[in-house]
Amino acid sequence: MPGTRTEPDLSLLSVSHLSQDPAHPYSSWPSIPPNPIGRLVLLTPSVTAAASKEIINGKRFSLDQSVYPSGASLYGRLQGEHYVKRVDKGPKTREEAKKKGERYHACFDDFIHINTQGSTQWDYFLHYSYRESGLFYGGLDADDIEAQKTGDIGVAAIARAGGVQTRAILVDLPYYFASNNLPPLDPLSFPSSTTIDLPLLRRALQFFKLEPRVGDVLLVRTGFEHALEADHARVARGEKTVLDAKFAGVQANEEVVKWIWETGFVAVGSDNPTFEEWRPEFPDMLLHPILLSGQGIMIGELLRLAELGEECKRQDRWSFFFSSCPLMIEHGVASPPSAVAIF
Repeated sequence: MPGTRTEPDLSLLSVSHLSQDPAHPYSSWPSIPPNPIGRLVLLTPSVTAAASKEIINGKRFSLDQSVYPSGASLYGRLQGEHYVKRVDKGPKTREEAKKKGERYHACFDDFIHINTQGSTQWDYFLHYSYRESGLFYGGLDADDIEAQKTGDIGVAAIARAGGVQTRAILVDLPYYFASNNLPPLDPLSFPSSTTIDLPLLRRALQFFKLEPRVGDVLLVRTGFEHALEADHARVARGEKTVLDAKFAGVQANEEVVKWIWETGFVAVGSDNPTFEEWRPEFPDMLLHPILLSGQGIMIGELLRLAELGEECKRQDRWSFFFSSCPLMIEHGVASPPSAVAIF
């Protein structure tokens, strides 16, 4: 857990820890004992202290969307509901209080029922299993999760550890493409006009003068946020949604998987719903089961990155302090991140 070691254990960066077992390829837990905070074991006090030096002018940006977004729900998921209930026992109006000679006050509770997949979220290690084997992080299976018999493994472990307090780096692909005279990226397309593979990510990092460090969060902006806003407006006008589960994103391949692991990213995220490229039919390889169930690396989805990108552009600075603490949901599979970027 954070706080038990000052410096990160760099031996954990070796790809020799990654299994080739076809039931759970590229998983770390056969070699490294599963930990309820997963890759956040690299986020030691020294890493957070170094990241705090990113805070210079104190400008802050929330990276969460509304818990209850308007417009069409993605994948047909329920959004949940929020209602307010008045709970005071006294007179309900000032006039009634005056007549009774009593003091008037109002008091409200509110009740929330949310789908953690309905808006901005951290996907935790219990969200998406390996295909065929159905295994989750540490070898847990669907029965364990449904019965809430996951021991200490659950998104509450991240909250209990103090959340994710570190440096993040932003790869703003629309800005990178525009600045390098590349065809614009359509965030609602697959295949996209330009593949977001590791060579492209490396070129973009060089363009933004970024050197990833152990303990960083990697954020990739595709422009999906603006496409989602436009679709919400379209639905509000009574028109049909154009969202059809095809999204541009980071390519899933062995090279990307090993790079994320060797670099020591403790989490990844994007403005799109998946971080990785997505299509209705299943490809041969997906990042979701590998990062979540294999390596204990949380995936942030539907993050608000457009305003953040504008600030990065103004400052010509693409790294910042990143603060997030999920909800304390025991055995939880996901949570709103309550994420903030601080410059």
